[in-house]
Amino acid sequence: MSRNHWSSRISFIITTAAFAVGLGNVWRFPYITGVNGGGAFLLVYVILIFLIGIPLLTIEIGLGRMSETTPLIGFGKLSSKSKWNGIGWLGVITNIVIMSFYVMILAWIIIYFCESLLGNMALLNPGDFSEHFNAITSNLGIIFFIILCMMVGAVFILSRGLQEGLERYTKWMMMALVAMMLSLAIWASTLEGAAEGYRWYLTPDFSKINLQVILTALGQVFFSVGVGMAIAFSFGSYTDKKENLISSTVWIVLVDTFFAVLAGLMMFPAIFSFGLEPDSGPNLIFVTMASIFGQLEYGQWVGAIFFLLLFLGGFTSFIASVQGLKDSFQDKYNLSSFRSLLLALVIISLGSIPVVFSYTENPFHLFGMTIFSLLDYMANVILLPISGLLIAVFGAYVVGFERLKTHLEIGAGKMRNSNVWKFIIQWVIPITLLIILLNGFM
Repeated sequence: MSRNHWSSRISFIITTAAFAVGLGNVWRFPYITGVNGGGAFLLVYVILIFLIGIPLLTIEIGLGRMSETTPLIGFGKLSSKSKWNGIGWLGVITNIVIMSFYVMILAWIIIYFCESLLGNMALLNPGDFSEHFNAITSNLGIIFFIILCMMVGAVFILSRGLQEGLERYTKWMMMALVAMMLSLAIWASTLEGAAEGYRWYLTPDFSKINLQVILTALGQVFFSVGVGMAIAFSFGSYTDKKENLISSTVWIVLVDTFFAVLAGLMMFPAIFSFGLEPDSGPNLIFVTMASIFGQLEYGQWVGAIFFLLLFLGGFTSFIASVQGLKDSFQDKYNLSSFRSLLLALVIISLGSIPVVFSYTENPFHLFGMTIFSLLDYMANVILLPISGLLIAVFGAYVVGFERLKTHLEIGAGKMRNSNVWKFIIQWVIPITLLIILLNGFM
C-alpha cells in the first residue's frame, strides 16, 4: 500500500495539474500552435483533449489507485504477472530521459531571467538574439551550476514529504503562476495590433486543418496531460478510495488546458503587435519573445516576469516528476525516502551531462543527431507513445474495461462510464496512439 496520501482532493487536483502544466504548456504548446496554423490547431487540440486526454489520464490515475502502489510493482500486482511491471519501467525510463534535457532548458530560462532583470536584453539589436541564444547555451559551466542548484532545491522541498513538501510548494507556485500569466495576458492585450494576434489565435482557418495538424495536436495532447511517465500512476496511488477520480481528472485537464490557452494569449498578441512571425518553433520564447522584451522601454521587468513564470511552471513539473521517481524506487528497492530521492536526482544529473554537451562547438552525434535531439526524438516520438499505448491496452484488456469501470465509479456518486467510454478506451485511444507512433517513423 502506498506510503503517501494527499491531504485533500484539491491538493491532488492542483499538484497533478501543476505536473501536467510545466514547460509542455507554457513553452511547447505556443510554439507548436505557432507552426500549425493558430486557431485551426487550437480548435483541434481542444476537441482532442476532451475526447482523448481525459479518458487516457483517467485510465492511468485509476490504475494507480487500484494498485495502491507505484508503477514498478503496481502493474504486476494488478495483473498477477510480474512481466507487466515492464510498463512501469518504461514510464520511469521515459521520465528520466525527459528530465535529463528538461533541466537544461530550465537552466536556460534562469539565465534569460537574470539577463532580463539586469537589462541586458535592451543592449541587443533585434538581429542579435539568435547568436545570443547560442552564446547562452554554450556556457556549460553556468548551466551545470544552475542544474546543481535545482537538484539542491529539489532535495530541500521533497525531503519534507508529500504534504509538507510538494503539496505546499505547488499551491504557492500555482497562485503565483496564475497571477503572473494573467498580468502578462492583460499587458499583451494593451499593445497596438494585439487584435490581429487574437484573430490568428482564436479564429480557426479550416483550410489549415489536415492530417498532420490533427496528428500533431494528438501528440501535444498526449505530451500535455503527462501520461506515460509513471507519474500519474504514482499520484493515483496516493488517492483515497472515496475520491471521485472521474470529476477530479476532468478538473485536472481543464486546469491544464486553461494554462495552455492562456500561454498563447500572453504571446501571440505581442508577437503580432511587433510584426514578428509566430512560427519560429522551439526558439519562440528564447529568440522571438526575448527580442520583443529587448525593444520595450520597460522590457526588463516584463521579460523577468515572463521567464520567472516559465521557470516556476517548469520547476514544479520537475519536482513532481522526481517525487514519482523517488517513490517508485523506494517501493521497488525498499530504500529510505532520502536515499531514493538522491538516487533519482543523481540519475537525472548524470543523464543531463551529455545533453548539455550537445551545445559545444563540436558536439557528439549519434544517428546523425546530437544527444539532446536524439533524446527529445526518442521521448516524444517513441517512448511516450509506446508507454501510453501499453497503459491503454493494459487498462482496456488486461485489467479489463468492466473491472476498471467498476473501480472508477467508486466515489463517483451518480456519474457512470457509458459505452461511449468503453469504445474510446478499447479502440479509439489504442488506435490513435498507434497512428502517432507509426507517423513518427514515417
